[in-house]
Amino acid sequence: MILKTLLLAFLLGLFPFLSNGQTRFITIDGTKIQIQTKGIESRKPGQPVVVFESGLGTPLGNWDTIFDEVARQAPVVAYDRPGIGDSPSIEEMPTLQNVTNRLRKMLQSLKLPPPYLLVGHSLGGVYVRGFALYYPQELAGLIIIDPADFTETCANLGLPWREVGFSQGKVDTLVMERKTGKFKPNAAAPIAIQREGEVLFDLRQAEFAQLRSTPLPDIPVAIVTSGRYDPFPGAAAYDEGLFKAKMKHRIERWTNLMNTIPKGRLFYSASAGHFVHRDDPMLAVASIQIALRDYAQGRPAGKP
Repeated sequence: MILKTLLLAFLLGLFPFLSNGQTRFITIDGTKIQIQTKGIESRKPGQPVVVFESGLGTPLGNWDTIFDEVARQAPVVAYDRPGIGDSPSIEEMPTLQNVTNRLRKMLQSLKLPPPYLLVGHSLGGVYVRGFALYYPQELAGLIIIDPADFTETCANLGLPWREVGFSQGKVDTLVMERKTGKFKPNAAAPIAIQREGEVLFDLRQAEFAQLRSTPLPDIPVAIVTSGRYDPFPGAAAYDEGLFKAKMKHRIERWTNLMNTIPKGRLFYSASAGHFVHRDDPMLAVASIQIALRDYAQGRPAGKP
């Protein structure tokens, strides 16, 4: 999954954006951040702002397939985290709280008060879930696209491995590696990507305890997930079966998670790979439209 993200990030750097939003730099705490916006100048009072949070190492151009269409529904903002795309790197680790706080400062700098509908892909899905941990009252909703699985624990980690024939001893070894292993960065990758990889590694090793300990807020939330298996050269014979087994268990857990809130939804695309918003853009757009509708219908009478 991470390799696919990095490959698309590289390809996006070779081509111009297809959307026609305004792209510029702003400075937050002395750090230049590249942003792309559309419709924020004409925002209506109380209208949610849709904010895109990209996956690991992925620049904001990955949203070009849906950016303009979503902007017909609400003001939109996309940005590059420090060290990603054209935003310069910084020394700070991109933890859940650091990313959340910088995003809030960015939106405040743009004079965009809440509510926010956050749309996060892959690691970005974990980041927007983290925003809901710290500032749930500022959210109109969450759209979480094919996320790094924050419902995964060591207890359920071995289930798909056993289904493809791994012995209990092999499963126990793999689970122990998850619990006690050390992060091994790709020295050839930019430092910002190494740091994001380390943050994700640490979250997985901690079984996403920080996120799992706090329930989702009572807002519209959707998980949008893929079902297409995209093998890499040299993939093992069992990899497709393992992918399908993992998806089966993830969808079960995600369904249970969405059932914990009144406006929880799960969308699945069998034709889409990890970048669902690029392979099946109208599904991603529809999930955002539904969340905006659900938020509007749930506001108390008389509220803007």
